[in-house]
Amino acid sequence: MPTAKKTADTTKKTTAAAAKKAATTVKKPAAAAKKTATAAKKTAATTAKKATTAVKKATAAAAKKTTTAAKKPAAAAKKTTTAAKKTTTAAKKATATAAKKTTASAKKTTTAAKKTTAAKKPAAAKKPAVPASANTSMKVTAAEKKLIEAYRGASGDLKKISLKVLKGEYADSAIKLLDTVGGGLESGADGIGGALGNLLGGLLGGK
Repeated sequence: MPTAKKTADTTKKTTAAAAKKAATTVKKPAAAAKKTATAAKKTAATTAKKATTAVKKATAAAAKKTTTAAKKPAAAAKKTTTAAKKTTTAAKKATATAAKKTTASAKKTTTAAKKTTAAKKPAAAKKPAVPASANTSMKVTAAEKKLIEAYRGASGDLKKISLKVLKGEYADSAIKLLDTVGGGLESGADGIGGALGNLLGGLLGGK
């Protein structure tokens, strides 16, 4: 092989190797730069994500604290309202109980007063029963009514005597009785008793 051709081939190979080496040398920094850029992007993304998470956590914590702080006054107000309701209920119960006691006491007092009033009232005089044979209706004066009531309450003998006196059958005896009572007042109770005994004996004997 001629020397010139060998030299040319050698030069060609050397040039190709140099070009390849140069290209590899150029590629390496670019790859390194690319790797560095990718790592930087990852670092930036991670940092940004961490920062966002931190901000979210801080915001959530602040919101939670604010809500808790807002709930505390509401809870306190609720407790106060509950306490006020209990106090009002207790007051109502106490008032109702006192009112019941007062009413019961007033009733007792009224009942006692009624009993006292009833006890103070004099017993009404028991009127004689109306006989079953009384079937005549007539108007009478107050004095006549008293006479009728006295007649109904009298014994059989007194009824007969009173009828005879009213009829005038014992007119003289009645006048004597009045005179005797009038004179007997001066002579004392014994004189009155004796005179009345004699007159009543005469009246009863002449029935």
